[in-house]
Amino acid sequence: MTTAQRVLAAALLVPALTVLGACSASVSTGGYDPDDVAKQVQEAQEDVTPDLDVTDASCPDESEPEEGDTTECTVEIDGVEAAYTVTFTEVTDDGVNFEVEPVLPIVLVATVVETFQTSIEEQGFSGVEVDCGEAGVVVQEVGSTFTCDLTADGATVEGTVTIDDADGNVSIEY
Repeated sequence: MTTAQRVLAAALLVPALTVLGACSASVSTGGYDPDDVAKQVQEAQEDVTPDLDVTDASCPDESEPEEGDTTECTVEIDGVEAAYTVTFTEVTDDGVNFEVEPVLPIVLVATVVETFQTSIEEQGFSGVEVDCGEAGVVVQEVGSTFTCDLTADGATVEGTVTIDDADGNVSIEY
């Protein structure tokens, strides 16, 4: 391992918060309408990932959810399916209130790349490039990993990014 690779390895144990957390929404539709709830889930994701393509939101057609019931809705973020737990907090004839939370951590790859580029550049390295693949997001279990290649000052190393918790904090080892 070269000196540059050893310094890069030591520098990249930095966590990065990169996920949509829980949020609340309400829909006044005269009861439960899965299309309206799906639209709210999609809009919540669009708010935190405005540069990514968020599409194909869907929720199951449950005719009569009750307060406290949950359902699972999905959206696609840059072509990657992400599931959300929707918990109904209030259900009336006029509409529903609910909370939305991702089932799995949603890691924004651009945030991971930016965090590590900045960290390495601040240590005096030049020509820093981080490549974590084509996907805009990674949706995986806590404890799972994905790889990124880091190049700085002509040295390239492969790193392993570990999803540390449900909030989307990650760490990387080279």
